[in-house]
Amino acid sequence: MRPEWRCLAAAGAAAALILGSVARAEEDDRALLQIAPPRGVVPRSGPVEALEWERRLRAPDRFGPARLREADAALLSSARAGRWNEVLQLLKSGRAAANARDERGAHVLVMAARAGQDEVLRELVRRGAELDRIGEDGFTALGAAAFEGRRSSLRLLVLAGADPRRFGATGQTALHLASMIGQADALEELLRLKVDIETLNFQRETALDVAAAFGQQASMSRLIDAGADVCGAGRR
Repeated sequence: MRPEWRCLAAAGAAAALILGSVARAEEDDRALLQIAPPRGVVPRSGPVEALEWERRLRAPDRFGPARLREADAALLSSARAGRWNEVLQLLKSGRAAANARDERGAHVLVMAARAGQDEVLRELVRRGAELDRIGEDGFTALGAAAFEGRRSSLRLLVLAGADPRRFGATGQTALHLASMIGQADALEELLRLKVDIETLNFQRETALDVAAAFGQQASMSRLIDAGADVCGAGRR
């Protein structure tokens, strides 16, 4: 066999292995659809009921700070420090709650999505994590994954039931975020998942509008190729 043919054969074998691993990951993530909480249902697996959490977060002087159990505090601390093995152990043991939040509203799902920690995300989904809650940084988990270009995390979250139309605190969806900062892999994955390309952000702009505003020509080109409405840009 000629040397260049050997190179091509090796490249083909490597590509087949990569595609096979992606397919297996997608099968694993589709299995999450059987265990993900229904969209719109607020799980109550946190250490304090949602209403009490909201009152304490809004008025800590009146109601006192939100209280955390020791295991939940350890879960959040480990996630902040990037000690993901500890996070997994705490979740799998059942001692820490998937929806534990601190006084700033931080929760592990957003932190894991930002870091691309898919194994942690799968465990959080299995344990009833609320998929669309905004974290302390103003991002949903899907928005955080898009902002950081975490393609596999995006796929996992969408397949598990995260809402691609949900705004973060800045009024942007995951597609808007990926488009405005030029995260090509994240943008490609969202388009492959067939999210609505014409969804408007809080400012009534499409992903194409924000890509143009931020000078992201590659994002603009890809969105137009995917069928974005060029004629309506800037007039919505």
